Amino acid sequence: MKKKYLNILSCLLVLALNAEEETVEEIVSIASENPKSMKQVLATVDVLDKDELNRQVAIDVIGILSNSLALDTSSNGGPGQYASIFLRGSNSNHTLVEINGVKINPNTAGGASINNLDPSLISQIEVGSGPFSSTYGSEAIGGVINISTIQDREESLLQVAISSGADNFRRESLQTNWSEKNKSFNILLLNSKTNGFPSLLNSSIDRGYSNKSLVGSFDLKSERTNAQLSTWLSKGNTEYLGFQGDPLSQNYKTSAHSLNITSKIRNSYLVLLNLSSSKDLIHQHQENYLGFKDITETDSNNFEILIQKQAKDSSFSTGYLQEKQKVNYSSFGTQFKKNLKTKSLMAQTSLNFRSHLLLIKLRYSNHDLYGNQESWNINYKKNFNPAWSIRLSSGSAFRSPNSSELYGYGSNINLKPESSKGYEISVDKIIKESTLSLSVFKNDIDNLINFDFQEFILKNIEQSSTKGLELRYLWKNKFIGGRLLIRYQDPKDQMGQQLARRSKKSISLNIYRESGLGTFNLNLSAFDKRKDFGGVILPEYSLIHLSFVKEISDQLAFSMRLENILDKEYFTASGFNGYYQNQGRSLWLNATYKLRQ
Repeated sequence: MKKKYLNILSCLLVLALNAEEETVEEIVSIASENPKSMKQVLATVDVLDKDELNRQVAIDVIGILSNSLALDTSSNGGPGQYASIFLRGSNSNHTLVEINGVKINPNTAGGASINNLDPSLISQIEVGSGPFSSTYGSEAIGGVINISTIQDREESLLQVAISSGADNFRRESLQTNWSEKNKSFNILLLNSKTNGFPSLLNSSIDRGYSNKSLVGSFDLKSERTNAQLSTWLSKGNTEYLGFQGDPLSQNYKTSAHSLNITSKIRNSYLVLLNLSSSKDLIHQHQENYLGFKDITETDSNNFEILIQKQAKDSSFSTGYLQEKQKVNYSSFGTQFKKNLKTKSLMAQTSLNFRSHLLLIKLRYSNHDLYGNQESWNINYKKNFNPAWSIRLSSGSAFRSPNSSELYGYGSNINLKPESSKGYEISVDKIIKESTLSLSVFKNDIDNLINFDFQEFILKNIEQSSTKGLELRYLWKNKFIGGRLLIRYQDPKDQMGQQLARRSKKSISLNIYRESGLGTFNLNLSAFDKRKDFGGVILPEYSLIHLSFVKEISDQLAFSMRLENILDKEYFTASGFNGYYQNQGRSLWLNATYKLRQ
C-alpha cells in the first residue's frame, strides 16, 4: 500500500509542476473578516466546495474531514454518536467550529456537535489550520472549521430528495430557492432516521438515531449595503451505550442563527455588523442515581462590530465583540447555572507592497472569571512570480476553561486558559488548474487542563508539542481531477508519549472522472496506528470508498455511495468496554427531483 501511494504521489507532482500557469480566483472567508481570493490568504486553508461534496455523496461530516483532508477524527460508534476532531495534533476541544459563521462550541464539555449536521445540508466547508484566536477567540488553538449551509443565490428551484442506506436508513428533504435581482431566499427541510448498529464491538444492541433539520437564508444587496440572515436548527434523538454497556438515549437540539450587515461608507470605509445566537442542548431520558435527568445546555448571544479602512496597498480594521453565554448543567449529581460574558477588542493591519504581503492581528479579551487574555498573529507572504510564493506565519491562541471544568466534578475556579504558540513555513504554487503546497508547522501548548489524581482536582499541569509536515495537491482537468493530502506529524506530551487518538502518518486521495455516463469519485484514505486512553492501541487502517452521480435529466438526478468497499474492520476510539465500531461495507442511494426550476 505504501509503494502504491508513493507512485501515485510521484505522478501527481509531475503533473503539478508542468501545469499551465494561470491564476486561481477561489474565494475563502475563514482567514479574515472579509472574503478573499486564495492568492490573498496568508494562512493554510482547505476549501471543499459544493461540487466536491456532491461527488463524494458523504454520509457524515466526520467522514468528509477524514476522507478528504486526512484529519484525525474519532467516533463513539455509528450515526449521531459523539465525534471528535484532532486538528494538527491538538485536543478535541481545540478546534473552533462555526455554522454560517456562528460558533457552536458548547461551554459545558466536549466539542461542537457536528455529528448532528446532515452532510446533504452543506454547501461548503473551510478548514483553517493553525492558531486563529486573534480572529475567533477561545478554542481556535488547532484551527477553525466553518461550515456553510447557504445555497447558491443564482439558482431558483423547488426540489425533493429521498435517500436510503444501511441499517434501515431513510432520509427525505424538501428544498426551495428563490432569487430575483438583489434578493434571494432559500429553505431546506430534512427528516432522517436509522436503526444504527451496535456501537461497541462486543455488543449486539443496535443504537439508532433520528434527525429533523431546517436551514435557511435570506440575502438582500444594494449598491453599498449587503444583509444576510441565516439559520440552522437540528433536533432529534440519539441512542447509545453507557459505561457499563447498558442501553441509554437522549434528546438533542443544536442551532445557529445570524444576521450580517456589511455597509460601505464613502469609498474607503467598510462597516461590518454581526448579531448571532446558538444553542447546544442534550437532555438525558434516563434518571441518574439521584433520581434526576441529566442536562447540558449552552445558550450564546453575540454582538460584533468591525470598522475597516481600505487603501490601495493597505488596510486597517478595529472591532469590538461581546459574547454572552448562559449555562445550565446537571450531570452525575453536579448541578450549576451560570451567566458568563467575554468582551474583546480586535485590531488588524495589512500591507501589500509589490510582491510582499504582511498581516498583523491583535486581540485583547476579558472574561468574567479568568480575566485578561491576549492573542496575536503575524503572517508574511512573498510572491516570486504569478504562481510561486512562500508564506511565514506565527501566532498565539488560547482556550478558556469551560463551565464543567470551573464548576463541575473536580472543578477548579482558579484554572487558567490553555495557551499555545504556532509556527509555519509554506511554499505554494497556485495556477488555474492546480494548487501545490508544502507546509512545515510546529504547535506548542501550555497549561493544558488535566485531572490531578493526588488532589482529585483539575489543574493546569500538562503540556504538548506537535511538529509536522503537510503536502497538498489539488488539480482539475478535462480527463481526471482530484485532491491529495499527505500529513506527517509527531504529537507528544511533556513525557514524550504519543498523544491519544492522534496518528503520526495519514493520507487521503480523491480522484474523479466526469463523463457522459456520470461522475465517478474514488476515495482512498489511510491512517497510522494510534494510542487511546489506558494504553489501548488503535491499529492502522486503510479504506476505499466509491461514489457515482448521474443527472438523468434536467429534473432528475441519482447518486450512490459504496462505503468501505473492502469491508475493513477499523477503530478510531475505544471505551471502558472495548472498541467502538465504524460503518462496514454498505450501499447508500439518493434520488433528487426538481419540481420547478
